[in-house]
Amino acid sequence: EGLPTDPEAERLRGEHRRALDAVRDAERSIKDVEKLLGADYFGADGEWFALKGECFDYAPGGEFSYKLCPFDRASQDPGSVGLGNWDKWEDGVMTFSGGSHCWATGTGRKARVSVQCGEANVVLSVDEPEVCTYALVFATPAACDASMLAAAREEAGLPPLPAAEAGGEEEEEKEHDEL
Repeated sequence: EGLPTDPEAERLRGEHRRALDAVRDAERSIKDVEKLLGADYFGADGEWFALKGECFDYAPGGEFSYKLCPFDRASQDPGSVGLGNWDKWEDGVMTFSGGSHCWATGTGRKARVSVQCGEANVVLSVDEPEVCTYALVFATPAACDASMLAAAREEAGLPPLPAAEAGGEEEEEKEHDEL
């Protein structure tokens, strides 16, 4: 038989273990946030950050469908074939590498995602220009700059946004000049 234990001591040890676990979880969360804040791939103004953690499906009909998760992974179904994991921006193109093994090349699959300005986040096309190398086109508002938005509003017959909403500081400067 073992030594008798004090129920109060056991209760306190359990609370201590739970507190240590909570501290470790908090420290892990802090490191994750610091890593995100230090990432340079979300754009100078963080315009790409809204896509982190999001996934977009593309089902053109036929045998395959695709899933793009910017800054994470790209895949093909059926079979959850990995087209690659987020690698980096390269000349304005998202690159994914280290995907599922490709029997034809002996290497991991890879994908390049061209981005363009669009009203909504949507995968427009997927192609396989080389065996196990995929080319996706992704439209997103994150790729739009102020001049593109102004041109789109004009094309749609909408009036221009006031300078403050369009990202300019003109309106603010006028107010200061009047003082």
